[in-house]
Amino acid sequence: MPHSTVTSKGQTTIPAEIRKALRIKPGDTLKYAVQGDHATIRVHPGAGSLKGALASKKGKGMSFAQIRKAAD
Repeated sequence: MPHSTVTSKGQTTIPAEIRKALRIKPGDTLKYAVQGDHATIRVHPGAGSLKGALASKKGKGMSFAQIRKAAD
């Protein structure tokens, strides 16, 4: 099981295999939810992931609300 150590500043490095599995890239935001002694991490891609969404097929079929939610 991958693990990391927390520094005195509360920082840690996410192991490479976890970053790869979750497709975490620089600029992404991580959202945490705590339930008892467990935490869930959700990855929110950075705004860069929306680049070209309105001007290409990437965003085709997305409503404005969906685009706003993705950018949140």
